[in-house]
Amino acid sequence: MNEGIKECRVCSIEIPAGRLRAMPETEVCVGCSERIGGEFGLKVTISGTGKAGSLKITGQEITVKRYRKRLH
Repeated sequence: MNEGIKECRVCSIEIPAGRLRAMPETEVCVGCSERIGGEFGLKVTISGTGKAGSLKITGQEITVKRYRKRLH
């Protein structure tokens, strides 16, 4: 395989250079990404913040983590 060229892990076709420039970490072509509902997922965690010992919530903290979905 030539440097800079990647094959899709699902269907083995060459991933277009434009997609690789936009998403260098991608492992699937656009067609397969659409079929599997995207290559990455997001996990969102929302937690309340407040003073120690208080039941009053004074704010919210939101954490978003991106993860790679399992490819079949």
